[in-house]
Amino acid sequence: MERVQLMWLLCLVSAPLGAESVASVDAAGFAPFRGLDSDDNGYVSRVEARIATGLHDVFDSADANDDGLLDRKEYSSARAVEEER
Repeated sequence: MERVQLMWLLCLVSAPLGAESVASVDAAGFAPFRGLDSDDNGYVSRVEARIATGLHDVFDSADANDDGLLDRKEYSSARAVEEER
């Protein structure tokens, strides 16, 4: 029974939230920082980065201080790295 509940919870967490929660991304898979920072805390988390393919791919290398969050400077660096690829 616990396994079924866990699967249900995972489905709820991974389900799309609706059109208003989706940020538009450019050809490299990046969205404006403000569009990704859904909780307005000044950082993009790994979860928030999931909607931007390009950012998700370089998140670890962009997270210079290894805190699991990208500030605006780290985000800009990630974008520059991805555009050079």
